[in-house]
Amino acid sequence: MQAVPLGSCVLMAGMPLLGWQLLSLKGQIVPFIGLQLPALASENKAAASVIKDIHEAGATAGYVLVGLYAGTALFHHYFLRDNTLRRMLRGS
Repeated sequence: MQAVPLGSCVLMAGMPLLGWQLLSLKGQIVPFIGLQLPALASENKAAASVIKDIHEAGATAGYVLVGLYAGTALFHHYFLRDNTLRRMLRGS
């Protein structure tokens, strides 16, 4: 089993929390599996703008990381001709 990079864990945990915080700061309800989550903070439009920028930067970083991961796998498969992609698809 491979170790998961810390940055991936931060993005996976941080993005939903930032989204929850953003909706709370905008004064909107936070739906989650048919329930309404409590607000993490009172309404504050200025802070919401900052959190929105951070949330969008994190999303962009996530897209770049996924693209790099896929591109690297394809590079290994088509140019290096090793079995990296096959191992990734098998889940081993």
